[in-house]
Amino acid sequence: MMPDTIKRLDAKFAGCPIIRAADVPTATEIIQAELEIGVRFPDDYREFLLRYGGATVGPYPVFGLRPVEVMGVNHWSVVDVTRHYRSDGVPGTDQWVVISEDHAGNPIGIDQGGTVWIHDHDFGGRALLTTSFEDYIRTRCLKLSSGD
Repeated sequence: MMPDTIKRLDAKFAGCPIIRAADVPTATEIIQAELEIGVRFPDDYREFLLRYGGATVGPYPVFGLRPVEVMGVNHWSVVDVTRHYRSDGVPGTDQWVVISEDHAGNPIGIDQGGTVWIHDHDFGGRALLTTSFEDYIRTRCLKLSSGD
């Protein structure tokens, strides 16, 4: 991730530490999660996990490998949330790691190429959100314009 993105995230988490995980996973745990889900995590998402474990960024959860106090006890694990959407048969999620959801409960996931998608239950299809996890964090979660 770009230094500016890290700086902005660090500032948010310093001001409200309960919106990020209290500790972080190891690289081995990340590899294990990838094997369980069957999707390799993009480098920017891996870096996020190694730095923050999981977090709420702006208005959205970013699921990870460690609990985040504000997400509750049962809805923070990227592995569990991905499995949940797959078991519900949500189209596309069999090829994604579900890293977030919108306020309507629509899953947001990353595919093997690092592209971020949403499956919208209302129209019954998927739509492209951004071309990378970091862009999702910057534009959707931190609400930065492309020039920021």
